[in-house]
Amino acid sequence: MLTSKLLLITCTWVLALLVSVSLRAAGIVHPQSFSINHLLVWILVFGPSIFLLIYFLLKRSFSLDTSI
Repeated sequence: MLTSKLLLITCTWVLALLVSVSLRAAGIVHPQSFSINHLLVWILVFGPSIFLLIYFLLKRSFSLDTSI
């Protein structure tokens, strides 16, 4: 159990590092200001949590034992 948690934490930190480095590199390559697409910001902020909510609700509905 400890190994799976450690692996999950490591993967999360590696992905966060990759996103951070990618955004930093994009800022260096394109230093001029840009216009913000508000829909994209909302999708990036709330998209992962909505995706996980749908995933867990579907997983729960398919895993319920109906023979009881």
